[in-house]
Amino acid sequence: MSELGDEAARYLKRELLSAVARFPNLILLTHVPPFKEACWFEGRISDDDFLPHFACSAVGDVLVAIMRAHPECRLTVLCGHTHGEGEAIILPNLLIKTGGAEYCKPRLNELIVVE
Repeated sequence: MSELGDEAARYLKRELLSAVARFPNLILLTHVPPFKEACWFEGRISDDDFLPHFACSAVGDVLVAIMRAHPECRLTVLCGHTHGEGEAIILPNLLIKTGGAEYCKPRLNELIVVE
């Protein structure tokens, strides 16, 4: 799992650096939350025992580094995986929204309109 997370982080670093140079507002979709603060389960942040299964800190590290270096850009990350729902403001320009879910009961978490 760690290797996959590192690979994802390298890929996102390359792509995000290109994106922040061109766009002021970005939306990133990822299945696994990139931060502990976005790992909701049964209304609470997941505990440290399950965190390695619920988050990808390598991706989170990349997101923080890039967004700190580009305060003029805003990044919203939409993720899931934990089945809990919540929001986490990691930096003033980095918002994580974790969508809730129930097995066999798909639902719309949010509608995003892009103009």
